[in-house]
Amino acid sequence: MSYVIFGAGMLGKSYYALLKDKYDITCFADNNPQKHGTTMLGLSVIKPSEINDMGLQVIITSNYHLEIAHQLYNIGIKQFYIPNKYGAADLSRIDLSEYGEIKEIPNKICIIGHYNSGAVSKALINNPYDEIEVVLVKDSIRDSEYYYNYLSSSLIITQYGEQCGNKKSIELWHGFTIKTLFFMSNEESDRSLSIGKSETFSKKTAISSLSHLYSIFMGYCLRLDFEKFVITGYPRNDMIFKSDGKKMLEKLIGPINQRKVLFYAPTHRDSFLTSNGNNAALISDMDGFDEKAFNDFLSENNILFLYKKHTVQLSRKMFTNSENIVELTDEMLHSNDMDLYEILNGIDGLISDYSSIIIDFLLTDKPIILTPLDLEEYSSTRGLMMEPYDAWMPGEIALDYHQFQQAVVDSLFGEDKFKKDRERLKRITHKYADGNSSERVLALARDLLAIDVQNTNASEE
Repeated sequence: MSYVIFGAGMLGKSYYALLKDKYDITCFADNNPQKHGTTMLGLSVIKPSEINDMGLQVIITSNYHLEIAHQLYNIGIKQFYIPNKYGAADLSRIDLSEYGEIKEIPNKICIIGHYNSGAVSKALINNPYDEIEVVLVKDSIRDSEYYYNYLSSSLIITQYGEQCGNKKSIELWHGFTIKTLFFMSNEESDRSLSIGKSETFSKKTAISSLSHLYSIFMGYCLRLDFEKFVITGYPRNDMIFKSDGKKMLEKLIGPINQRKVLFYAPTHRDSFLTSNGNNAALISDMDGFDEKAFNDFLSENNILFLYKKHTVQLSRKMFTNSENIVELTDEMLHSNDMDLYEILNGIDGLISDYSSIIIDFLLTDKPIILTPLDLEEYSSTRGLMMEPYDAWMPGEIALDYHQFQQAVVDSLFGEDKFKKDRERLKRITHKYADGNSSERVLALARDLLAIDVQNTNASEE
């Protein structure tokens, strides 16, 4: 069999290098007319309409795989291949012919989920509306059913700015932006994505927002009209109100004997991907930090210390697991079919720096400890929307181990000095604090679909 790689870009080049020795790849295809008739890596770049005539099997390597799958189906190509996983040299075959003729179901909504700690969560499948059908698919499992549910849905709910073609869509994104993003960012790697992200978000039917301030921040970062945002709250935050966090946490890690539980969730840093990633940024980098002394401190104060690395820093060592220190991983959450937010109300205090979880954790009304060890560098290289940092953040700021240890004692066992500050910031960043955000998002989806029904009825009269 001969194959065509759909996507004549950087990903296409990368996958060609991975696949060329195993598969007979004869050309590339692309939707950009300027690439048609050119060559890439010595192979022709053809129009998508030419694929059928040439009898080629399609390998989709583009980030726009959902749109492309839809496009292929419309020109009669119901079978194609995708990489097993990112960077893999093996392919999975997608066969949509088993579903017969796929038509959009007028009231069907497809939710595209990612990690078990994202803005899209299983809270959304608790659908209170009989007139709509809601299905959740996982982007980590791109099988035939995944693409069938996308193709047969009339509205898509996403969280990573997925392209949805001409379908109606609601974008949740994945957090309140304490740090700058895209057009507002100082980092070239982030700014380089600005135009593409702005174009993608502008095509969304609506963008879910947490608050007026959220809409302003994201509007500036993406140069979007304010009217594009609809304040619904985040579905994942419903779990803070409705989950038994302590029970779920014990399901994840076993019985908890300690009196208090702390959770450490630092944000990602692009520097962790470079040779310059050795700058002090994590608790384990603090001046005066010693892991044995830290373990002893936790034991003396009867504290369990949980931590979760961001996906960007998985290779970065933080701590050694012990009786008092436990790492939470995406694999643990995935294997237990659990969302990170299902355990948050079972935690007595949060430790973070610039992560959006700080804003979400305000809904628990529990202490927050801030550890922005690289604040000056982070502010200059990445940038902060919430600046000056100390004026916004509602918790003790600890920059060395002695300060950190004292902040833990004060936060967990002392007077709650930052309660009013947390309440003030919560009012600014969350319009709703009621655990009903999933219902509001689905109500928005229902209303957007109803617009189509009204227009259809009007056109028939």
